[in-house]
Amino acid sequence: MNVEAIKKESSRVKYYRSAYAILAFVFLICIVVQVYLAGMALFGDSELWKYHRSFVPLFGSISLILFILGIVGKLNRSMIWGSLGLFVLISLQYITALHIAGALHPVLALALFWGSLALVRSSYPFLMKKK
Repeated sequence: MNVEAIKKESSRVKYYRSAYAILAFVFLICIVVQVYLAGMALFGDSELWKYHRSFVPLFGSISLILFILGIVGKLNRSMIWGSLGLFVLISLQYITALHIAGALHPVLALALFWGSLALVRSSYPFLMKKK
């Protein structure tokens, strides 16, 4: 591999890592909005449940994109598997919303929040690095 190819790969990896950090933050914001919508529907207008239900498909796949970006961005294993873990938690959210395990639904929301916050905190340095 020549020097030019190494530089190209290095800049590509930096791009993927920056994209990972930005998407991790977007995912965290989406989780906060989703919990807010649930709270508004529960303690305010019950008509808002439709927004709570319809918002998830808009951001649910971000965790898979994070998983792919983690691999191509050569991130550490905890970040790669953490993003896949968020996808598993979102999948479990669908199950607990529809079945008797509904009491786990808000607990899994907490796990989603803390997991996404951990990814944001671990990917934040990628946005601060120059060059």
